[in-house]
Amino acid sequence: MEMQELTTFQQSEEIIQPFTISCVGEVVIVCAKEHTLVLRLKYRHVVEDGAICYELSRIKCSNARPTGALLAREDTLYNASNVEQRKQIMLDQTFFPNIAKVYICNVQSWISPVGIFEDNPRDHLIANLSNMGQLTIYRLEERWQTAWDTYVDVSDTWQSHIYDQHQIDTFEELQIMVDEMTITCFSWESVIHQRPVRFAFGTKSGKIVLCHLEPNCPKIEHVHQEEEASRVIKYVAVQGQRHFLLVGLESGRLGVYRFGKDAATQQVTYCAEYIATYLEQDISISAIECEVERKPNGDEQLVILAVKGTYLLALETAFDGTLHGSVTLNMDNFMITGLQQVGSRSYIVTTLPGKICNVFISSSRSRNGMQIAVQEVKNDLNVGSYALYGVAASRTRTGWFYLGYPSRRFDHLMLRAPTCIFFCRFNQKDALRALLLNKTNKLDNYHDAVEMVRFHGNRILDTLKPLEDIPLVLSLDEQSMYQLKLQLIQLSAKISYQTKRCKAITENLHTQHQFICSLIEVINASRIVRWLAELYTIRSVLDPLQQNALRCLRNFIRTIIEEPCVGDYGYLLTNLNPLLYQVLNSVDPIHTPDIMHEVCSFCDAPIVPSSQCCPDKHQVFRCILTKIQITLESNEVTCEMCQRYSVRSEVLKTIFEQDTTLVDYRKCCICDAPFKEIQNV
Repeated sequence: MEMQELTTFQQSEEIIQPFTISCVGEVVIVCAKEHTLVLRLKYRHVVEDGAICYELSRIKCSNARPTGALLAREDTLYNASNVEQRKQIMLDQTFFPNIAKVYICNVQSWISPVGIFEDNPRDHLIANLSNMGQLTIYRLEERWQTAWDTYVDVSDTWQSHIYDQHQIDTFEELQIMVDEMTITCFSWESVIHQRPVRFAFGTKSGKIVLCHLEPNCPKIEHVHQEEEASRVIKYVAVQGQRHFLLVGLESGRLGVYRFGKDAATQQVTYCAEYIATYLEQDISISAIECEVERKPNGDEQLVILAVKGTYLLALETAFDGTLHGSVTLNMDNFMITGLQQVGSRSYIVTTLPGKICNVFISSSRSRNGMQIAVQEVKNDLNVGSYALYGVAASRTRTGWFYLGYPSRRFDHLMLRAPTCIFFCRFNQKDALRALLLNKTNKLDNYHDAVEMVRFHGNRILDTLKPLEDIPLVLSLDEQSMYQLKLQLIQLSAKISYQTKRCKAITENLHTQHQFICSLIEVINASRIVRWLAELYTIRSVLDPLQQNALRCLRNFIRTIIEEPCVGDYGYLLTNLNPLLYQVLNSVDPIHTPDIMHEVCSFCDAPIVPSSQCCPDKHQVFRCILTKIQITLESNEVTCEMCQRYSVRSEVLKTIFEQDTTLVDYRKCCICDAPFKEIQNV
């Protein structure tokens, strides 16, 4: 096993905590002292500088002080307190945050699971917790996509639930209320199976709070009181079953709770049911991973992996809390700082001195019982100068991110950008292999692998050889479109490689790239036209928007057929032409009387029904899916990756009758990335 460094992202922020890097989909977040760094891998077809494509934004740590809302006379309480109480006041800045000089920094940030917004599946929310106990949820602002705005102030909601604005007169009462209001940990549900989306958080007083997220407002569903404060929470969502909360308590024990549908009434009950407590009272748990394992006989169990200092502790437990097996492993490497699941029962573990290992948990029912097997992963990271503070992996586990920070203090003081994110590839999870074995014929869940192939192919062209050797025989199906999309990836890598080397080769590659895009569009157009023809056969009438789409798509297909078949991929259009002619012959008899005549948006000249442009051949904006003209006054709706345009979603819903079976009209047919609408100011 080997990790190979591809590039690094250096930042100026200071890192203080382990487990401060995480990844969901293609979005990586790093929690530093004063900011949360948000790095999104973003595949683009044409990249001229050969660099990795990503977007970087920052979330500044909130300066809010939730315990400052407590009504208390600081001078009176301080004078009435004893020596020990005054020590607590001086050492804990949450007691008198309004008059004390406080130092505020981040504690942790958590990114929401995929699909938290139904209308924008690629959007995420990020929850951030400060050392003042302030929990805030942020959302990326829609127009410019550069700043993060407050979406929900969870601490404010919790304060209004727990505190009735009464005057606090004693130190004991102040301490109780400070502990009640100080949030210590948070967790999104692991997978979104139903809405509204749920999350949980714990407080210093030992409360475990279960909430669901309504638009712009969290609703508290249940509050459970534990004997001690919770330090880590893991929310495990199980479809059709009770959900689980795994809670790392301050003493080092692991508490397991479940909630969900009541077996008798089949009603959703939000009362957390205590199941069991595991592990000893010693070192606090710093991280928890869990997977739901379904056996062939139908039995289900939780496989839990917890981190305590240098120790890994694995458990197998049934849904009712019965412990099937447990095992402990001492890594003997100072401190474990990163934990990332690779596959079933397989994890990558990093330690502060720079050791990277792959651990595998065997089943308790295996011949030798439950064991943890460890294999060191070779790597070329600069662990001599950098300590590793965490590890994260992209959706398909083809892109790996290691968080490094100078291991020696003087290095930190000398470097202007000390924080280093190492971007790596794992030879056990090859991106190109993942794309070739993809059976969905879609790229929407493989964009991280696409960018890995493009970037790695730009550096080493020989890695693209399997894509060049794919035999291309096109038909009007999704598999043909997917094969063409794979060709776009290798062309993109070659364009990046040749841009600063040979202008003639680069221009030829651009021409091939545009030709492949046209082939994907014409296959997609043919599929839509055939579907509209079937609708016409059934109904004998089409909606005016459907008629307009049919006319525009026919014109587009006819234009592609008339193009000369030149270049390395010209033979593909030659072989495809008979199928395109069949499509045109089947829909040419369809009469479209309800169509409004088009006008050129450039010169206002009329566009004849059999053409895509005016007599002066001015280019107009057209929808990539339907080829309907887009007026200049319309809101901008574009693909995030290729910047191609689309008409508004309401128009597409009418044309496709809200059916995404044949064509997912919410996504670009070339990139499989969702369209993004920007409202005109």
